[in-house]
Amino acid sequence: MLVLAGLVVDGGRAVNARSTAADDAEQAARAGASQMNSSMMHGGGNTQVDVSAAQSAARAFLTNEGYAPGEITVNASATDVQVTVRTTVHTALLSLIMIPTMEVSGSATARPAQGIVNEIGP
Repeated sequence: MLVLAGLVVDGGRAVNARSTAADDAEQAARAGASQMNSSMMHGGGNTQVDVSAAQSAARAFLTNEGYAPGEITVNASATDVQVTVRTTVHTALLSLIMIPTMEVSGSATARPAQGIVNEIGP
């Protein structure tokens, strides 16, 4: 019965933490994708991500949310920003049966967009 209660309580905490991690990854990816290469925009070229600024913005957002550097992965290119965060959830009841923590993660990708007409695409 204790194991079942542990799965409900600690499983719920893990689901909540995973949802928070996914939301934080989405927000960080958006923050990164908003860092556009202004020289390309002003030159009449395609909208492109400033890779260095995007990585810095995404990492800064996640650091501000409380993630440690080792929990953050940011990959940026001229076309998108991919973010993954990992975090550890400490268990309450499952620790009684030697499961002290659960690892959860969330991932997201964002692309820069300018003058959106139709956002259905690759």
